[in-house]
Amino acid sequence: MKLQVRGAETFATTGGRPFVPEQPTIVFVHGAGMNRIVWYLQTRYFAHHGHAVLAVDLPGHGRSQGTLLGSVQELADWIPDLLDSAGVAKATLVGHSMGSLIALESAARHPDRVSK
Repeated sequence: MKLQVRGAETFATTGGRPFVPEQPTIVFVHGAGMNRIVWYLQTRYFAHHGHAVLAVDLPGHGRSQGTLLGSVQELADWIPDLLDSAGVAKATLVGHSMGSLIALESAARHPDRVSK
């Protein structure tokens, strides 16, 4: 799935199911130097059990365009823009390594956009 976030093409996978933003949404955030592939099994499981999922390539990673953002805080502030592009009001954030720091910081900075 391709989304435009802050004017850059952003790539995300949906676990092999159509993305339906009205469903409970889970956003999977990878660690530094990685990409969405680390979430392959988890996205498939949740997508086939009633969730909309986005395993996103962060800016400058994987198949996403854009420049690398320089801090966890910048990436945390990027998450609501991703949600806007996908038509999602609130999402559960799941992170691995640096992605967990991004998820926690985004939840602290944007609590109205995070469901868990």
